[in-house]
Amino acid sequence: MRVRCGACRTQFDVPGAGRYACPVCGSVNAVRDAGDGAQDQTLGGYQAAPGVPGAGAPPPPPPPPAPDAPMPKIQCPECEFTFIVGKIATATCPNCASEVETGIEPEEQES
Repeated sequence: MRVRCGACRTQFDVPGAGRYACPVCGSVNAVRDAGDGAQDQTLGGYQAAPGVPGAGAPPPPPPPPAPDAPMPKIQCPECEFTFIVGKIATATCPNCASEVETGIEPEEQES
Protein backbone atom coordinates (compact mmCIF):
# COMPACT_ATOMS: atom_id res chain seq x y z
CA MET A 1 0.00 0.00 0.00
CA ARG A 2 1.37 3.46 -0.88
CA VAL A 3 0.81 6.26 1.66
CA ARG A 4 1.81 9.91 1.95
CA CYS A 5 3.54 11.30 5.04
CA GLY A 6 1.34 13.80 6.87
CA ALA A 7 4.31 16.01 7.74
CA CYS A 8 6.58 16.16 4.67
CA ARG A 9 4.18 14.75 2.04
CA THR A 10 6.68 12.07 0.90
CA GLN A 11 5.07 8.93 -0.50
CA PHE A 12 6.30 5.56 0.75
CA ASP A 13 5.16 1.92 0.74
CA VAL A 14 3.79 0.11 3.81
CA PRO A 15 2.62 -3.51 4.11
CA GLY A 16 -0.79 -2.66 5.64
CA ALA A 17 -2.53 -0.98 8.56
CA GLY A 18 -0.38 0.18 11.46
CA ARG A 19 1.95 2.96 12.54
CA TYR A 20 4.97 3.67 10.35
CA ALA A 21 7.82 6.18 10.52
CA CYS A 22 8.41 8.24 7.39
CA PRO A 23 11.75 7.27 5.80
CA VAL A 24 12.54 10.94 5.05
CA CYS A 25 11.49 12.97 8.11
CA GLY A 26 10.84 10.27 10.73
CA SER A 27 7.27 11.39 11.55
CA VAL A 28 5.04 8.55 12.71
CA ASN A 29 2.03 8.05 10.42
CA ALA A 30 -1.04 5.99 11.34
CA VAL A 31 -2.26 3.89 8.42
CA ARG A 32 -5.72 2.33 8.48
CA ASP A 33 -6.82 -0.73 6.58
CA ALA A 34 -8.72 0.12 3.39
CA GLY A 35 -11.71 -1.89 4.67
CA ASP A 36 -12.06 0.31 7.80
CA GLY A 37 -13.45 3.24 5.77
CA ALA A 38 -16.91 1.69 5.35
CA GLN A 39 -18.27 3.52 8.39
CA ASP A 40 -16.18 6.71 8.25
CA GLN A 41 -17.89 9.69 9.80
CA THR A 42 -17.38 13.34 9.04
CA LEU A 43 -17.24 16.27 11.39
CA GLY A 44 -17.60 19.71 9.86
CA GLY A 45 -16.87 18.41 6.37
CA TYR A 46 -13.68 16.65 7.49
CA GLN A 47 -13.12 13.03 8.39
CA ALA A 48 -13.73 12.53 12.10
CA ALA A 49 -11.18 10.80 14.30
CA PRO A 50 -12.14 7.29 15.34
CA GLY A 51 -14.45 7.22 18.35
CA VAL A 52 -15.55 10.86 18.12
CA PRO A 53 -19.09 11.05 19.52
CA GLY A 54 -21.70 13.07 17.66
CA ALA A 55 -19.93 13.07 14.31
CA GLY A 56 -21.87 14.88 11.66
CA ALA A 57 -22.52 18.58 11.28
CA PRO A 58 -21.31 20.40 14.38
CA PRO A 59 -23.55 23.00 15.97
CA PRO A 60 -22.87 26.53 14.78
CA PRO A 61 -20.64 28.65 16.99
CA PRO A 62 -22.34 31.15 19.30
CA PRO A 63 -22.80 34.63 17.88
CA PRO A 64 -20.11 37.17 18.74
CA PRO A 65 -20.83 39.62 21.54
CA ALA A 66 -22.41 42.91 20.59
CA PRO A 67 -19.79 45.58 19.90
CA ASP A 68 -19.43 48.53 22.23
CA ALA A 69 -20.69 51.87 21.04
CA PRO A 70 -17.99 53.62 18.98
CA MET A 71 -16.12 56.49 20.56
CA PRO A 72 -17.24 59.92 19.33
CA LYS A 73 -15.20 61.77 16.70
CA ILE A 74 -14.84 65.53 16.60
CA GLN A 75 -13.25 67.94 14.14
CA CYS A 76 -10.86 70.67 15.24
CA PRO A 77 -12.21 74.10 14.18
CA GLU A 78 -8.65 75.43 13.76
CA CYS A 79 -7.01 72.81 11.53
CA GLU A 80 -10.04 70.64 10.60
CA PHE A 81 -8.28 67.52 11.87
CA THR A 82 -10.77 64.79 12.87
CA PHE A 83 -9.95 62.70 15.91
CA ILE A 84 -11.58 60.39 18.42
CA VAL A 85 -12.27 61.61 21.93
CA GLY A 86 -13.45 59.96 25.09
CA LYS A 87 -16.24 61.21 27.30
CA ILE A 88 -14.66 64.57 28.10
CA ALA A 89 -15.89 68.15 27.74
CA THR A 90 -12.67 69.64 26.32
CA ALA A 91 -9.98 67.91 24.28
CA THR A 92 -6.60 69.00 22.97
CA CYS A 93 -6.23 68.60 19.21
CA PRO A 94 -3.37 66.18 18.54
CA ASN A 95 -2.50 68.03 15.33
CA CYS A 96 -2.37 71.71 16.35
CA ALA A 97 -2.72 71.59 20.17
CA SER A 98 -5.86 73.77 20.18
CA GLU A 99 -8.39 73.30 22.94
CA VAL A 100 -11.59 71.91 21.38
CA GLU A 101 -14.99 71.81 23.06
CA THR A 102 -16.46 68.37 22.43
CA GLY A 103 -20.04 69.07 23.44
CA ILE A 104 -19.95 65.84 25.42
CA GLU A 105 -20.90 65.86 29.07
CA PRO A 106 -18.37 63.86 31.09
CA GLU A 107 -19.81 61.05 33.16
CA GLU A 108 -19.98 61.81 36.86
CA GLN A 109 -17.62 59.67 38.86
CA GLU A 110 -18.97 57.74 41.81
CA SER A 111 -17.64 58.82 45.19
